[in-house]
Amino acid sequence: MIGFLRGELGDPPGGWPEPLRSKALAGRPPAKPQQELGPDDEVVLAQAGPKRQAVLNRLLFPGPTKELEAHREQYGDTSGLSANQFFYGLRQGDEHRVQLERGVELLIGLEAISDPDERGMRTVMCILNGQLRPVVVRDRSIASDIPTAEKADRSNPDHVAAPFAGVVTVSVSVDDTVDAGQTIATIEAMKMEAAITAPKAGKVSRIAVSATAQVEGGDLLVVVS
Repeated sequence: MIGFLRGELGDPPGGWPEPLRSKALAGRPPAKPQQELGPDDEVVLAQAGPKRQAVLNRLLFPGPTKELEAHREQYGDTSGLSANQFFYGLRQGDEHRVQLERGVELLIGLEAISDPDERGMRTVMCILNGQLRPVVVRDRSIASDIPTAEKADRSNPDHVAAPFAGVVTVSVSVDDTVDAGQTIATIEAMKMEAAITAPKAGKVSRIAVSATAQVEGGDLLVVVS
């Protein structure tokens, strides 16, 4: 409401009644500077669709839009969850329905939660559409002296990240030349092993983990410049 009274969202016909506006804004900082339209923004705003909505959100509500983008970067699109599922999580013994898209639902059930390890990680056993699946999550209520691993920057094409939680074995060294698609590490989880490949050709400029290390999904493994 304060932003509305400042004129950040435009002014109503005839303006705001006085002295309501002056009293409400007394002692408060001035309005935020207006967002400037870039050349690409003007093209997108002339069209309909989700890209236009994203530009409008960024221009009208820059703060909440930044928080939403950061949330989706870390957790994905959680808009399909109900309010109870989002705020309170899974309830043991209940079956939760999550609509992934029109006509596609995911049935989730909570089976068990393990004790935390030395890193504050717990293994959550879930039933996903009838299949038992383990999910490793961090219990943020537990303090851990083990330093948190560096996360890969998804916007940086040089960063190679762990695809999921598991034990990674790096098979390259710093200054090695690699080809696009070449295996540079392997990851093992639940007795299954998968290859991690270089996203492009280049030279290994940095290895962010030890030769064999326990990692979480999204942890930075290798930098290929």
